[in-house]
Amino acid sequence: MKILVYDDNPDFGGHQIMACLGVEALASDPLLEITFMLNPANRRLADRLATIENIQTLESPCTTRRLQGLRNRIDRRGIRTVEKHLQILKPDLVLCIQGDIEDASQGVIAVRRAGIKCVSYIAIPHRMAVMGAKLGALRDRVNQYLFNQPDRFITISDSMQALLIERGVKKPITIVPNGIPEPSGSIITTHGSRLTLGLLGRIEFNQKQQDFMVRAFCKNPVTFKECRLLIAGDGPDQEKLKALIIGNKNITIQPWQQDAEAFYAAIDFLVIPSRFEGLPLIMLEALARGVPVIGSARDGMKDMLPKAWTFETENSDALAETFSALRKNGAPEITRLQEKVLSENSLSAFKTAFCKAVTGN
Repeated sequence: MKILVYDDNPDFGGHQIMACLGVEALASDPLLEITFMLNPANRRLADRLATIENIQTLESPCTTRRLQGLRNRIDRRGIRTVEKHLQILKPDLVLCIQGDIEDASQGVIAVRRAGIKCVSYIAIPHRMAVMGAKLGALRDRVNQYLFNQPDRFITISDSMQALLIERGVKKPITIVPNGIPEPSGSIITTHGSRLTLGLLGRIEFNQKQQDFMVRAFCKNPVTFKECRLLIAGDGPDQEKLKALIIGNKNITIQPWQQDAEAFYAAIDFLVIPSRFEGLPLIMLEALARGVPVIGSARDGMKDMLPKAWTFETENSDALAETFSALRKNGAPEITRLQEKVLSENSLSAFKTAFCKAVTGN
């Protein structure tokens, strides 16, 4: 079987980390011929694909841009160009890597026009309006037809499946939960009376809400007494974040680290205050290492975490109350959650399920 993997996104995110692991598994099957068409501007993706054997890479002729759903309506040149490439390559199936529904949508439409089977691997099918995107409500209406272009969908959690159904998907949906490598170290314990809360990931306020976390931390000095906040990552709002914490000796920013073991070893709690997520890899990684996770009551966090570990999204008082209760009562559920992640969210389980979902075998 000839499979073309299509991703014209210039940015690299968590869903692409998992997609590459899935592609790695597909490429290990001698019965499959894998070609990956990617945006040449996405150097992190290109570097990752260079480590995978038995795949061919090609440059995509177009790119996902801002307001791509609207652009699809007024400029079809990229779609037609992708369709011409498909007619030359003649794949049996195209796997489109989509963070949200607009990502790689030119490829999805082109595959449909070419009459080739299409599978969408989509991590965050939220409404644009919910994500705070520009012209979100309009884009949601315009993008509605995209939800029934692929022949099948693969997504990452029960919440994401429910969102796809809510958006009108009538096609089959397979859930393939994210998987992580088993950690090499032992369970991490607390580090004395001074507790460290950690945030890890892209520094981007609209979704990840590092600014909200900083303000909540500063607003509740009694709750967060003898605590420090460690933020690791980089991104478009990095300079704004640095300006926000000037003069606060209890908040530290570290650059993004490919190997996050030192970060997890330094924290007592991971905090995920995001307005929306899929199934965060950092949540799985922390739980696998015995680190309790405090998360907004949304999406993958709501699916996996005990209710007592979650708080109302964008409610700083609720966040403080959740932390205060965990600090006082401890987190006895961590052992059960650690065992669950290590068994159900293993890398081998992900790869097996991903291959089956893509090929149907």
